[in-house]
Amino acid sequence: MPNNIEKETRTVTVALGLLDWFSLERQHIGLSEFVKLSGLSKATVFRHLTALEKSGFIKKEQESKKYQLGYKPMELAYLVKKQTKLRDVVLPYMKKLKEVTDETVSLQIEDKGRGICIERIDSSSTLVYLPPIGSREYLHAGASRKVLLSFLHDERIEEIIAEGLPSIVNNTVTEYEQLWREIKDIRKKGYALSEGEHLDGVAAIAAPIRKGNGTVLASLSIVGPSFRIGEEQKKRFLPYLLESVRNISRELGFKVEEDLSQGMKGV
Repeated sequence: MPNNIEKETRTVTVALGLLDWFSLERQHIGLSEFVKLSGLSKATVFRHLTALEKSGFIKKEQESKKYQLGYKPMELAYLVKKQTKLRDVVLPYMKKLKEVTDETVSLQIEDKGRGICIERIDSSSTLVYLPPIGSREYLHAGASRKVLLSFLHDERIEEIIAEGLPSIVNNTVTEYEQLWREIKDIRKKGYALSEGEHLDGVAAIAAPIRKGNGTVLASLSIVGPSFRIGEEQKKRFLPYLLESVRNISRELGFKVEEDLSQGMKGV
């Protein structure tokens, strides 16, 4: 197994290394030039270029047969830029929430029908739940991701549901009608609660972060063991969470004062 992993790692490294030859001065590169620049065999270079082309990282010009960068790097750059700006705005509020609650605070975004944790401030307690940064999780399981699901357009939600609602744990909502009832409730209230939906014994409260046009950009959540985040604690934490997402949304250009009562109710 280690040999296979090392082989796959080398393969990815070589493929991505070919992208490094692109520059402002060298925006179009042919197969032979790639071979000369990289020192690799023609067959090896061609194999990696084909994989990169299929993935959208590069594209081949029909006339010159030379390669240039595709749109995938632009898509990734946009996502990184968006996440970086979002982190810069949200991080101080996350730190404050952690100080007030002493529970884990998580920032998640939606990407291609999954929720991704892009930032996390950990509780100082010995027993904590740590959402893995970068992991891709189903949107129907857990408060932080359910918020992201709820504020998508109805058509997109139906598409995601059609892909399946697998049971992660016993409390995961897998019934179509029940999920839609919860989505409507989250839209109305402007926040989500969960209890052991993604991991047994873990509770969470989450609320949406909006950008200037009102679109939900991310979710902010407070997560911890169920025995520490019971009903009373959720009631105590909720005002702090809602105040945080309102202030963050305001910084991102959302006119909270004008749309505070209706802006959290749906799309």
